[in-house]
Amino acid sequence: NLTDKTIEQIKLDFAYYLSKIMPKKKIVLLYEKESSRYEESASVLYEKLIDDGYKDAYFILDKNYSHFHEIANKYRTNILYKGSFKHYLYFFMSKTFLGSEALVHAIDLRISNKHALNKINDKSLNYVFLQHGVMYMVSLDSESRSFFKPMKTEGKYRVVTSSVEEARHFIELGGYDPETIYVCGLPKFDRNTLNEDADKIVVMPTWRPWEYNEARYDFTQTKYYQMLVRIVDAIPEKFKDKLIVLPHPLFFDAIKDTEFELKQYLNVTDKYDDILKDTRILITDYSSIAYDAFYRGCNVIFYWEEKDECMANYGPTTKLMLNEENVYGDICMNPYQLSKVIDINYFHGQDEVYQKRYSKLVDFHDGKNTERLITLLRKDEII
Repeated sequence: NLTDKTIEQIKLDFAYYLSKIMPKKKIVLLYEKESSRYEESASVLYEKLIDDGYKDAYFILDKNYSHFHEIANKYRTNILYKGSFKHYLYFFMSKTFLGSEALVHAIDLRISNKHALNKINDKSLNYVFLQHGVMYMVSLDSESRSFFKPMKTEGKYRVVTSSVEEARHFIELGGYDPETIYVCGLPKFDRNTLNEDADKIVVMPTWRPWEYNEARYDFTQTKYYQMLVRIVDAIPEKFKDKLIVLPHPLFFDAIKDTEFELKQYLNVTDKYDDILKDTRILITDYSSIAYDAFYRGCNVIFYWEEKDECMANYGPTTKLMLNEENVYGDICMNPYQLSKVIDINYFHGQDEVYQKRYSKLVDFHDGKNTERLITLLRKDEII
């Protein structure tokens, strides 16, 4: 860890003590996964806050972020470089955190500094979970979703959702208090666009954590990889030059230094948002990126060959929230079925039945999710 270094521990301790005597400011800190990305809802919300004149809104970001040059100059002034003294100082001074990940991502994962740990566990903080996708796939009562349990805090804790149906999922299966739920839509959806010449077929199944150790030993023997091969093989040859395979980052970490059959189709350099702008068909199993893609106008194909086995591995109480009655794309249970539906999904627009189903799971399509969220944050005096 960055913060394991002696100099970082000294900086953290000094920042903590200095924060005790600094003049009070209503600092709002925003961040995304490991404070190393600028492509989810937190960055969209941050830019809107800056546009609206919030001078004490700051975004934490790794200075080595590969797409930093794409950030407009007017938003760079309030970016805190991860690991800088100012980052540590404002982390201790802030009472309000708006993030698409757990609060620990605002400092450093597995941090050992006692002052930082006490801050993370401070019950007086305000925390808004912006989510990084619509949470209506694997059920929240699953044993594997324990990290989505509601926080117990004396501060103001809120969760952003995209529909009444998703909010009900959080309340009934996640055990959330209805007062903690914002139904306003994800800010990042406000920027979801699709290029007119979009022509890519993207394959992105969700990760299987129970296969992680096996993947590090020999990823080609995992069921995850073997399923990827079957999916790719089922795509007609005439579309192979349009194909992109997006494995989960954990899977890619295990395979990045080796050669394998599917490597020619991987894209691990571009942002998901840029890839989705050029996507015509998304093939996934249970990834929330399906909501992102469909919102843009893509067709989504759900590949559920191993659904029952995967749900069992997530835990005995797990169920898939999508089913044949509400799913917003073709369901394929084997490679043969997949190969048969590629053409119609590639050359035709979204089915009206799927559009109606999707509109029940994502209520808002007006590009004003961020405005609605800011209105709610003001009402609750979080900002």
